[in-house]
Amino acid sequence: MLYSVVVPVFNNEKGLQQLVDTLNSVVFFKKDTEFIFVDDASFDCSWEKLKELKKKQENIKIIRLGKNFGQHGATLAGINESKGQFILTMDDDLEVHPNEFSKLISAQQNSEASLVYGEYQSREGKFRKFLKWVYKLLSKSEGKLKGRGSSFRLIDGDLARKLAVTHHSFVFIDEFLLWYTSKVQFVDVENYEQAITKTRYKFGGLVRTTMTVIMYSTAIPLRLVTLTGFILASANFLVAIFLLYKFFIDKIKVEGYISLMVAILFSTGLILIGIGVIAQYLRNMMKNLNHAPAFYVSEKQC
Repeated sequence: MLYSVVVPVFNNEKGLQQLVDTLNSVVFFKKDTEFIFVDDASFDCSWEKLKELKKKQENIKIIRLGKNFGQHGATLAGINESKGQFILTMDDDLEVHPNEFSKLISAQQNSEASLVYGEYQSREGKFRKFLKWVYKLLSKSEGKLKGRGSSFRLIDGDLARKLAVTHHSFVFIDEFLLWYTSKVQFVDVENYEQAITKTRYKFGGLVRTTMTVIMYSTAIPLRLVTLTGFILASANFLVAIFLLYKFFIDKIKVEGYISLMVAILFSTGLILIGIGVIAQYLRNMMKNLNHAPAFYVSEKQC
């Protein structure tokens, strides 16, 4: 199997026929391609529609999750059942036409990248775009590749299935992929005019997902704690030295004031430094919890 197209599905009963027809219209999907649809516990009749579509087409695989695990969890479930040399992922709303995968495939062939993203203009509301912008801005502190990309992607099959084996407790595909490879390309793709524009995801869920991603798959909060701790500790030490200077030139005569202030400032400074050190240990523990790899062999000849 050359390509495995993985599509998470959520409450899209009316759009599934259009989705399958559009995938079938792609010329380079005619041979050696499987379509994997993962129903993320939809509460409409999406699963019944998927079963109907599977009866008509042999290269369709369908999976139904026991509860709603979110887009990344559903995508990973599909990857786990894939057989393709390359995994192609996309949303079920056809925001980007699958013909645009040809650009990702060409970029992979020219660069031998392990991961290729299609970047496009999102049609989401302003506040949703703002949340994504905040996340991407914060992610830049961890590397130039962080915070970019989209759900329209091409992934080396072996690399993608490695995620399904090693990551269980929390899933954020784009973060974890960058733990394994730096061979990443970005390609501009065009929006599809006949996309399903009505969102089926609740705003509260998006906020929770964004916060969970920041807390559990990045070191941003821990870095902020560490940086704040060292800045405040340094400021405390400088203030304490200034007070001692004032005392020795006999400018402050309140008995016990200098000793009390110096003790407070030095002790709080040490506490803040300690918090920063603990934050770094927590980061390492978080990486172990998420099974951050010690290495990943993308190719070998022995």
